[in-house]
Amino acid sequence: MINGMIVADATAHAYNWTPENLVLPDSARIVQGSYRFHERFTKDNPELRLTEGEFSQDWQADHISDALFYETGVDLIGYHGTPIYDFFRDGHSANHKGYELLAKHPGRVIAYGAIDPWSFDSPQQIEEEVDRLAEAGVSGLKLYAARFIDRRTVANPLDDEEVAYPMIERALARGISVVASHKAIPIGPVRSQPYGVDDVPAAAAMFPDMRFEIVHSGMAFVESTAFLASAHPNCVFNLETSFAILTLQPRRFAEFMGVLLGAGAQDRIFYASGFSLSHPSLALRAFLDFEMPRDLVEEMGRPELTAEIKEKILGLNYLALHGIDADEFRTRIADDDVSRRQAAGLEAPWSNVRAGHGAGAAVPA
Repeated sequence: MINGMIVADATAHAYNWTPENLVLPDSARIVQGSYRFHERFTKDNPELRLTEGEFSQDWQADHISDALFYETGVDLIGYHGTPIYDFFRDGHSANHKGYELLAKHPGRVIAYGAIDPWSFDSPQQIEEEVDRLAEAGVSGLKLYAARFIDRRTVANPLDDEEVAYPMIERALARGISVVASHKAIPIGPVRSQPYGVDDVPAAAAMFPDMRFEIVHSGMAFVESTAFLASAHPNCVFNLETSFAILTLQPRRFAEFMGVLLGAGAQDRIFYASGFSLSHPSLALRAFLDFEMPRDLVEEMGRPELTAEIKEKILGLNYLALHGIDADEFRTRIADDDVSRRQAAGLEAPWSNVRAGHGAGAAVPA
């Protein structure tokens, strides 16, 4: 816990950036661009910067758990598999790594299973894939907004009655009540339009028992996302990547956060590190000290980012999404293996990663 608050990281990945995993020449450009992104986020904190070799590896489950549990103090990890098969052979963040985390840290991990229902030939095949994911123990499904086929962007809309709706119906029948869709940040040389949220309202209205998690909320399409917050109580907002920009563009962070809070989403916003694009410790420290700019509060009428709201965003909202009682969770983890190791103090950032690359485990904390 951090300052006595439960911290739940709503999105962590174990990316596979290795050359043998790349499908297209564009895939290599995605890797290079992602490393430039990592460099930018660490420009004022070189101790948190990985070398390109350390960054562009096949990340493993223990890289996630070590960095989040023992280097940052996170209490619950949300792992997202990703179905980016057009660019990465294993989808980029493979489901099996989430299953490994579930097995190693029961009660400390929530796994979302990657699925591309548009790749199947029939609703029956879609249902069978949902069944496989449910049997593996996932709590949510993770989709991408578009595919890249023959140099063309092909949208994957959530309001597709022939493909998405059978998937959602089967997920609800199997006890999976969260569908997370990658939005706001196009991946590869694709059109940006499918990464908006115009496909969400119809699906959210049709399936009020399903929670639709908008991943990368705040990075783009902010006004449309705020409409979802005000009109659809079953839409929730994941700050993967957008949370990290707090360290680079605090004003931009304040503006989109103010819009979401003003739309009544204070109980539906989740902290997410987007690991491993950056080390989570930097943005978390910044968020603890962050206050809404006075002009946004006094002139624009944006809500204050109070200590109570911060506690919700950092963990309580995500626990509630998955039906976890906060008091019971505190009691259950109080003396488990993770808590006992955390009690010894936080470890140096990237210790596991650097040790594996022969660069040494100790860097300034």
